[in-house]
Amino acid sequence: MSGLPNELFAEILHRLPVKLLLQFRCVSKPWRSLIDSGFIKLHLDRSLESSTNLSLFLRHSSGLYSIDLGSPPLSVVEMNCPLRSYSGQITEVGSCHGLLCLCNNAGDVVIWNPSTRKHKFLPHSPVEVRQNFFVRVYGFGFDDEHDDYLLLRLVQFAVEPIESEVSIYSLKANTWRRLRGMPCFLVYPRKMGVFACGRLHWIMTRDLVLGSANLLVAFNFHTEDFEVVFLPNVIDNRLDMDVAVLGGCLCISISDNQMGVDVWIMKEYGLNGTWAKLFSISPSQVRGSLVFVRPLAYSQNGRQVLVQWGSQNLAWYDLETECIEMVDICGMPSFFEAEVCLRTLVSVDDYGCTKRENRNARNCYSSCPGMSSLRSVSILLSEL
Repeated sequence: MSGLPNELFAEILHRLPVKLLLQFRCVSKPWRSLIDSGFIKLHLDRSLESSTNLSLFLRHSSGLYSIDLGSPPLSVVEMNCPLRSYSGQITEVGSCHGLLCLCNNAGDVVIWNPSTRKHKFLPHSPVEVRQNFFVRVYGFGFDDEHDDYLLLRLVQFAVEPIESEVSIYSLKANTWRRLRGMPCFLVYPRKMGVFACGRLHWIMTRDLVLGSANLLVAFNFHTEDFEVVFLPNVIDNRLDMDVAVLGGCLCISISDNQMGVDVWIMKEYGLNGTWAKLFSISPSQVRGSLVFVRPLAYSQNGRQVLVQWGSQNLAWYDLETECIEMVDICGMPSFFEAEVCLRTLVSVDDYGCTKRENRNARNCYSSCPGMSSLRSVSILLSEL
C-alpha cells in the first residue's frame, strides 16, 4: 500500500461506501487526516453525480428505519434516532448531502448524519403566537454561495388576510433570524419543503377557497425571497398536486381519482419549456387510491423509479415497460413517511472533525465494528 500514489489511493477511496471509509478512518492518523480533509466533498460530489450511496429512511410514529438502496437484497434496519418524541411521533423535515433533519411536536429540531451518527440540536426559537391555531412547517437545504446548510421555518396563522412568520437558521452561524412574511397559504399544512436547485418548494394558493388554483412556490436561498415557479401549461392546477425531487430535478405529481396520476419533471430549472411528463399511473395498475404519489429515486441502472403513494405503498415503476413492481421488505413498517438520504461523511460541526472526535479516534481502531471486512479491503487495495 505504501507504494500506491496518493492520487490513485484517493481515487479508490472515492468509490468506497461510507461504512468502509469510517472503518478506514480508524486505521491510522494519515488515513484519518486524508479522509477528514477535502476528500469529504470529493466523495459527496461523486455520490451526487453517480446517484450512488442512497438510503431510504422510513418514519413510523417515533421509529426510524433505514433501507440501503445500493445493496440488494433490500433489508430494513431500525435506527437509533437522537430526537426524543414527547407525543409518540417525529417528522422527517428533509435531507441534504447526507444530513437528515428531524423535528417533533415540541418544536425540537435536530440535524443528524445517520452514517457518522453525529448530530446537532438547533437552538430554540419561539414562535410569536398571535392566534390559538397555527401551522408550522420547515424546509432544509444548502446554500452553495455561502457553503452553509439552512433551515427555513414557515409559521402561518389561520386568519385572513394571511399572517405568517418566516425564520431561517444557519448551521454555520448556529443562529436564527427573522425574514419578511409569506403572502400565500399552504395547501397542505403538514408538508415540509422540498429542496431542489438551491430552492425550497411548497404547493400554495393565494385564496383559502375550495377549488382555488394551486401555485408552485419556491424560496430562493440566494435572494431570501419567495418566487412562483411556472407549471406545465397543459395541467389543471386545481387538481391534487404534490412536489418532489428526483435525481436532483424538481418533480410534480398531478392526481385525479378517475384518470390516475401524471408525474412531471423539470429538466432545466427555471425554464418553463423544460417540463416533461416522466410517467403516468392509471387506477387499473394499482390497488387502492392514488393519492400523494411521489417519486423517490432512480434505480442504479436508471430504468426504474422508486415511487411512494399514500402512507403504505412502495413500488418500482419501469420507465420502459410501464410496469409496476410492488416493494415488500421484511421488517418494513405498515405505515410510513419516506425520505431518501445520501450516505456521506458531511459533518454537522463545521463540516469537519471536532477536537473531541479526534480524541476519540485515537482509540477507535480496537473498537471499530466490522474490522474483518476492513482488513479484507486493505489486502485487496495492497494488491492493486
